[in-house]
Amino acid sequence: MAYEMSSKQPILFFDGACPLCNRVVTFILNHEKESKILFAALDTASTNELLRNHPSYKMDEDTVYFFDGEQLYSKSTAVLKLLAFLKGYLFVLRLGWLFPRGLRDTVYNFVAKRRKRIFKECTVDVRLAGRTLI
Repeated sequence: MAYEMSSKQPILFFDGACPLCNRVVTFILNHEKESKILFAALDTASTNELLRNHPSYKMDEDTVYFFDGEQLYSKSTAVLKLLAFLKGYLFVLRLGWLFPRGLRDTVYNFVAKRRKRIFKECTVDVRLAGRTLI
């Protein structure tokens, strides 16, 4: 599925080979308000095309990115921006905004560096069909 950044549809860019990342995607699918979010693995042709068309966007596999329809966010800020698209009962997670970005990203980096050792099994949710950029 091709995608133009001029579209206002939100996209989560993630490491498709990461077990934790795929679990987070399943969590999002279970708790999103509407089926609006698109998903793109960082190593896909669509992501590479996006990067070619927008050279200011720099992506690496240890980072999750979220495009909210206006701007691209990374690491803990991407996670917190994504919460606006999830059901209201998850509002408690928005308390993350109370912490400075440096602290949030330090915790994010700690988990990101260890994510493939902590979580071993990588399963892709079948509900991603039709909602992924390839």
